[in-house]
Amino acid sequence: MCNVGKYTSDERWPNGAYVGLQDAFFGQMFPERFEFPVLYKNLGHNRFKDVTAEVGLCPLSWSGDATFADLNGDGWPDLYILNMQGHDHYFENQGGKKFVDKTDEYFPRTPWGTMGIKFFDYDNDGRMDLFLTDMHSDMMGTRTPDEEKIKTPPEHIEQESYLGGPAETFIFGNAFFHNLGGGKFEEISDRLNVENYWPWGVSVGDLNADGWEDIFISSGMSFPFRYGINSMLLNNRGEKFLDAEFVLGIEPRRGGQTHAPWFDLDCSKEGLGKKPCAGQEGIITVMASRSSRSSAMFDLDNDGDLDLVTNDFNTEPQVFISDLAQRKAIRWLKVVLVGTTSNRNGLGAWVRLHAGGQVYTKYDDGKSGYLSQSVLPLYFGLGDAQKIDRVEVAWPSGRKQVVTDGLQENRTIKITETR
Repeated sequence: MCNVGKYTSDERWPNGAYVGLQDAFFGQMFPERFEFPVLYKNLGHNRFKDVTAEVGLCPLSWSGDATFADLNGDGWPDLYILNMQGHDHYFENQGGKKFVDKTDEYFPRTPWGTMGIKFFDYDNDGRMDLFLTDMHSDMMGTRTPDEEKIKTPPEHIEQESYLGGPAETFIFGNAFFHNLGGGKFEEISDRLNVENYWPWGVSVGDLNADGWEDIFISSGMSFPFRYGINSMLLNNRGEKFLDAEFVLGIEPRRGGQTHAPWFDLDCSKEGLGKKPCAGQEGIITVMASRSSRSSAMFDLDNDGDLDLVTNDFNTEPQVFISDLAQRKAIRWLKVVLVGTTSNRNGLGAWVRLHAGGQVYTKYDDGKSGYLSQSVLPLYFGLGDAQKIDRVEVAWPSGRKQVVTDGLQENRTIKITETR
């Protein structure tokens, strides 16, 4: 369970809300404001135990998200914990008994203000790559629309006393770590065109069912900043991600509604809020740009293509229904895992689908982005493959299972762990 930190004082406003700290966004400079993430061990019978300290987890970070992946292939899920303002932490699982911080070994430079995370195999080489979105670095100085696809300019980067470490140990923008195997990663975010502005959660799935995983990034800062677009990045066969939010109708927002009413302000009273009141009198309605913070990608209408739902900040969600299946014939397979010795949803299982001379690899982490989770079927787009040869499952229990029967395209199959 992720925790962030203390943003408010113990003082309250007349309406009962706690008064925010004036230096709330300098919280990383005050260790006493940290709130540790917590690892709860399931004891069974609806009981859990806090084992955070016992297993060696003590990341000093303002964490909004975390995920797990078995990077070294030893069958034990490792843990990556984000930090909104400072270094991320990667912990390697030592046989289920303790975690050891291996951040410097695998990821010596991480984004400074990470908000979203997803491990997935973007180039179909069978290894989990890592995509991280960095929102807080984008708060360093203003950016014009034509600068949204670049990292934070050096002249905007804060002093090291504020950063919590040397500037050269951070990436000031999104990061994409290509897994080279053997515990080696290379950071190729700019080469892949995955930089964007004000990113939050990230969801991954094969939106065009071509066999290559695509990326959606929920984006925008809302009040008092200008509008920022959500990013839809289509995977061009593992070579590069292509901007497609305007092509697919995700932007502009429905009806061009880029702003929404935020709050009413009485300009006749003294105190805060005088900037919006400039040149105006009486009660005014302050508007704010709309923004999305998280999303989930799944087949909402069960027609075989993936749809998208966003959770927006202080406004209604957006629901995007894909019409891909109505426009063309597509091939896909959905896989539902049922654990017996392993956990009931098969979380932590590796699933490899062989079709058309390709191998498609997924790690069942149940994850669909910042502030959203999913245990929906694993979705495999099959591209032009005419036949599914087999599906291999490596269960968390260590059992291996191969399925060759009943593998018809455009079906949902259930694989139950053999005892």
